[in-house]
Order: sequence, then C-alpha cells, then structure tokens
Amino acid sequence: MTLQATDVAPVLSDFTFSFNCLPEVPLDERFAAARAAGFTDVGISIRWLGLWLQDGHDLDEFESLLTSNGLRLTELEAVRVMQEEPDPKLELSAVLADRFRPARLQSVAPYAGTLDDAAARSGAVADQFAQWGVDVVLEPLPFTNMQTPADAVEIITRANRPNLSMCMDVWHLYRMDLDLDHLDALWPYISTVQFNDGTIESLMPDDLLQDCLVNRMVPGQGEFALAELVRQRNIHRPDSTFSIEVISSALQQQDSFTTAQQIADGIEAVLAASR
Repeated sequence: MTLQATDVAPVLSDFTFSFNCLPEVPLDERFAAARAAGFTDVGISIRWLGLWLQDGHDLDEFESLLTSNGLRLTELEAVRVMQEEPDPKLELSAVLADRFRPARLQSVAPYAGTLDDAAARSGAVADQFAQWGVDVVLEPLPFTNMQTPADAVEIITRANRPNLSMCMDVWHLYRMDLDLDHLDALWPYISTVQFNDGTIESLMPDDLLQDCLVNRMVPGQGEFALAELVRQRNIHRPDSTFSIEVISSALQQQDSFTTAQQIADGIEAVLAASR
C-alpha cells in the first residue's frame, strides 16, 4: 500500500515534510516553505486541521493550497486506534483518506486491554482505510505501553492485515537505548522510516515525552547513525517511505522557510553520506 521511493538510493523528494517540523503557522506559509525547500509531500495534523475547518475554512481551500504549491498530502497524524472507544479524529481522517488518498494514517499508543485487543482494534481501522489504499502505521513511543518496534510488531502480526505496519521513528529507537540491530528482523513490518537527529543520551531522561517535543535536531547535527540507517533500509526494505519530523523549540523560534531549508539540507547531507 505504501508509495515506493524513487530508487534504492532515496532522494529528498521521497521524504514527507511532517506537520510538526514547523509551529502552527498558516497553511500558505507552511506549504510554501516546504515547497521552496524541495519537498513535494507533506503531512497534516488531524487535530489542527479540524480546528482550522471549524474556523470557517473548507477542504476545497485546503486542496487549492496544496495544488498551488505543487504538493501532495501523504501523511495524516496522529490518531489512537487501540482504545476502547473510537478516536473522534477518525471521522475526519476517513474524509481526507477518501479525498486525497495519502500513503499513511499514523497511530500511536497507548492501547487498552490486551495485545489481542490492540490487534483487533487496529485491524478494524486498517480494514476501513484499505478501501482508500491507506496504510495504518503504528508508531512505538517509549513513554507508552507500545514502547519498542518489537512491541509494535507483536500487535501487527496478531492483527495480520496487509495495510497495517509500522512507522519507525529513529528518535524513539534511541530513547529506548536500542541500536539499529534491534531492527534486523523487523524490517518487513516497517513501511515508514521517520527521520530526525539528536544526542545518544537523552537530555531529559526523566521526561521522555517533553524531550521529544523540544530537543530534536536537524539530520546530521546530532549523534544518530542516520547514514547507516539509510543503508540498512536500502538493503532490507527499499520500498519503504520516509518522513521527516524535527520537533525543536529552537527551530520553532525562527522563520519557517529557514527551518524547512535547514532540514532539507540536513537530509541531503545524510543521503550523500549513505551513498
């Protein structure tokens, strides 16, 4: 179901510019900054878009902004598909999936009940979104009960749906004190590799949620083995997609165009090193 990268050696245009790379700036600014930096795919926050639509906007305007900037909507984030009650954001997610056919709907934990409960609920959402060719991707987070990529795979294998897979954010891999070897047997389940950089040791070990919201770095500016991650992805899962999510309190203080360009330049440098 995922959109394949252009080549086993990925390029910048294979990366989705995720919503959280920028603060909550106007859509025209967000999309123009992404396109000026060389991105062609963007993500949107379902929560934020819902508020924007309530503020007198509509999806025709949203689509016009995408089109005028030469962009595609490829990522919807984030919903919770493993709770007892359906996430209210799923309703808008379904409307967007039907209209724009994005590559993926990102879902995060926690899950309620047992692993079998989590598998049944995520599988049901995957079935719903299969009609639009959308992958439901589970993103493990160290501050939830789906902590590691291996935890996510346990749910994915129990659900056994062709469009239920994983978004592996390298930030959270390192925050669980894991290295790339953890992924050796898990690549078949990883449909999206999410990029950012940072320190190996957490700057806020007692608050990993806050840490991930303020301390991420542009690719190439931290200590993560990103070039090797790309090489491993090229070997094991060359059809996987990429997403870039750099959430940084420092970057969010500066001009959107500057931030987008710095992120693009960082990706280009890592990709060059990976070759």
